[in-house]
Amino acid sequence: MNNTPTFAAELTWNHLDQQYQSSVASQLARYALGLRFDMLPDEVVHQAKRILLDTIGCAIGGCVAPGRTICEDVAEELGGREEATIIGSGKRTSAIGATMVNAFLVRFLDYNDIGGGNHNSDSISSLLAVAEREGANGRDFLTSLVISYEIGARVIASVPGGPAAWDKLGLTTDARGGLSVTPAIGKLMKLDEVQLANAIGVCASRSAPLGILDADREENTMAKNLRFGFITCDAILACMLARKGFTGPMRIVEGDGGVRNHLLRGEMDLQALVDFSGWRVLDTGFKTLCANRTTHGHILATIGLVVEHDLKPEDIASVRISGGAREHRHTSALPKKYPRNAETADHSAYYANAFAIKERHFGPASADPKHFTDPVILALIDKITFVHDPELPARGHNGISEITTCDGRKLKKRVDTLYGYDGGRMTDEDLEKKFREMAIKHMSEAKIQKLFDAIWTVDRADDLTSLMKLTTF
Repeated sequence: MNNTPTFAAELTWNHLDQQYQSSVASQLARYALGLRFDMLPDEVVHQAKRILLDTIGCAIGGCVAPGRTICEDVAEELGGREEATIIGSGKRTSAIGATMVNAFLVRFLDYNDIGGGNHNSDSISSLLAVAEREGANGRDFLTSLVISYEIGARVIASVPGGPAAWDKLGLTTDARGGLSVTPAIGKLMKLDEVQLANAIGVCASRSAPLGILDADREENTMAKNLRFGFITCDAILACMLARKGFTGPMRIVEGDGGVRNHLLRGEMDLQALVDFSGWRVLDTGFKTLCANRTTHGHILATIGLVVEHDLKPEDIASVRISGGAREHRHTSALPKKYPRNAETADHSAYYANAFAIKERHFGPASADPKHFTDPVILALIDKITFVHDPELPARGHNGISEITTCDGRKLKKRVDTLYGYDGGRMTDEDLEKKFREMAIKHMSEAKIQKLFDAIWTVDRADDLTSLMKLTTF
């Protein structure tokens, strides 16, 4: 019996192979595998270190989360090899287990950066865990971090209109994760191009979280903190499978039923997606408040008025805050007015402004449950009204606060730019100050300084385990 394929079969298979080699997933894989540390400009390397500093600080600050022990207990119950370190406790567990816990911690305070398509720092826990697992050095880790930010930004920008367009399509920007995080992990795991393209297909075919995890008219839950974290766990699993020969849809983006047509309804510019010119990681912004970014404008306006006029809670007769369409829709519904957990509190315009009036800041302390039932804050919430101002950008962070005092004064302030974003680049010193704010209750100043030194020189590290040991307390 002749087992030689027919001419028609060979032509078909060759055609398929050519499609796969030219697929978007293969191009993303080639970009990731071809990028070397020595190709990164100094400013890109330094920005990657700044992102790492901010992310580890957010994870340390997040160790107060009620869900932390739950995640740690589950990771311990699942068991596995001791491959990676959990921030805070220092427990050693599997790379996937450590990723789950640390990603939860990074996201808890909503203090982490905006870059790489959105909160891409949620992916760094997986890169740290895989770097430990694979024995990667600091240069390899930083390169993978940059890859995740570069691809993530391009995925979101490939849809005309950017994040706002994803909103209109009913999608979360976290749906980019299978395309952006998997290549970075595959780079650390030394997959070849075909393996990595398959891994991208495996992960991206199941990485579109539902919007209810951060919905406009729903109370938020602990699951919000793993919205992107679960995708990064999947990305590790996908790379492990692909390294052993497991296959996935390599035409995951452009193929029938793929990301472009199934999720984005054809609204995706594939040329923009694979245009790798420039460095998008440099556009990353850092938060100064523990709140949804579009909330920052009116919170800062309120803080500005309270500080400038030395107002106390008892001086306030009423407060009227104004925001753009997305901000008003996302943070003003009744389920968010009186938050009873941190996940809802950082997305409540009412709570944020009430807390800001009393404390003159909206930092990590705002997540402490004792404030949710504070009679002063609850009384202030009842004095606040929130209106949509159609003249403010629909998805911007612009905001207005108008305070009427008990003695009849009418005070008004508008904020249109944010320090750390379009209002100026946050300095390294400011990032260190923010880190201290989150870490000082857990660590001595001497240990914090050791962490700073390790992060700023991570490109000289032979492995990541020594750095991760410093994150324990």
